[in-house]
Amino acid sequence: MEKTAGNSNNLTIRINSDGFSLLINDESGLLLSTQHVSRALSNLSVEEIVRIITIETTYYYKKVNIICESDSYIFIPTPFFKREEAMDLLYFQHKKEKNERIIYNFVPNWDTVNVFAVPSALEQALSRLFPESIIEHQLSWLLKNKIIPLQINSLSIWVRSKILDVIALKNGKLQLMNSFSYQTPEDFTYHVLDIIDKLSLDIEKCDVFLYNSEKKPELEKMLEKYVTVSSF
Repeated sequence: MEKTAGNSNNLTIRINSDGFSLLINDESGLLLSTQHVSRALSNLSVEEIVRIITIETTYYYKKVNIICESDSYIFIPTPFFKREEAMDLLYFQHKKEKNERIIYNFVPNWDTVNVFAVPSALEQALSRLFPESIIEHQLSWLLKNKIIPLQINSLSIWVRSKILDVIALKNGKLQLMNSFSYQTPEDFTYHVLDIIDKLSLDIEKCDVFLYNSEKKPELEKMLEKYVTVSSF
């Protein structure tokens, strides 16, 4: 499909296990529209993925951001990062799947590199459609765009269907980056409170930020009984 004339808006494509979301923002960052497409992309061919995304993105945009959720990731401090060793480190910690592509996200403001894996066909399709865009892992995106050392004590949580990805700061320093499985709002809340306890954070002063949580309002409702919650 031919794409119609461009505009000054930005498009964010957020890809997860059950489909992908399209979020359109104007130049000031104001959210103009959002749409979720319930079509999983991970097991499709390059051509199928290209066709599906092309149908849903009929305009050119000033900038296209791509956030691709992945369970397989590892952060390596920049001084110790070596491309030739990154894959071995990733698969020492995670199971290697067939037809995966390794991607590196450099996060200079935190002096670290995120090495993660996505389906090869998905990476090829996205690179073909948006050659000037970087495919970012959800935690890379959080670290680059939303988390700064001035957040003295905070938990930033990327919410997935059954997983919460957590970045914890204490006294402005990075303390934890990890993922936890949950089934219920009670499980979710338990993990958050347990992290606060284990890191000896002041529960009265610890800010909890939820991202990608619009489909899970019950999580925020349960969590805000115990901590200060901001949802984005």
